[in-house]
Amino acid sequence: MERAPKIASFFLFPAVVYLVHLAVKGLGLYDMFPNVDIPFHYLGGLSIAYTCAQILSYLETEKLTTTLHRGVFLVLLLSITATVAVFWEFAEFLSDQFLATTLQPTIANTMQDQFLGILGGGTWGLIYFKRQLKRASRSVL
Repeated sequence: MERAPKIASFFLFPAVVYLVHLAVKGLGLYDMFPNVDIPFHYLGGLSIAYTCAQILSYLETEKLTTTLHRGVFLVLLLSITATVAVFWEFAEFLSDQFLATTLQPTIANTMQDQFLGILGGGTWGLIYFKRQLKRASRSVL
């Protein structure tokens, strides 16, 4: 049972991003500054990729899965991040359809949101792999 708190801790970053998003929304800042949406989708993708990388690394460390090739790891990281971004936009669409919200004012906005989420995931992928390469070069020395 000690694994559950460790895995739950990986979700802290996306939870903070989401809570700040709710606070910004609650304060009406999205109405005053519609472009505030842009960094939140980017940070959302970044935080999801961070969480995925943490979980995948943990699974490898604990020998719960085999060590993934770096390329497979990156593809999996980006795929999961992109899937979460798409499902987030599905949720916004359903909210607009059934709750009469206006979370998706245009198709262009939806595509931009998905792109920014994936871009955030790609950014974390690059950061993660630079760290891994740095660690590997230190261990060789």
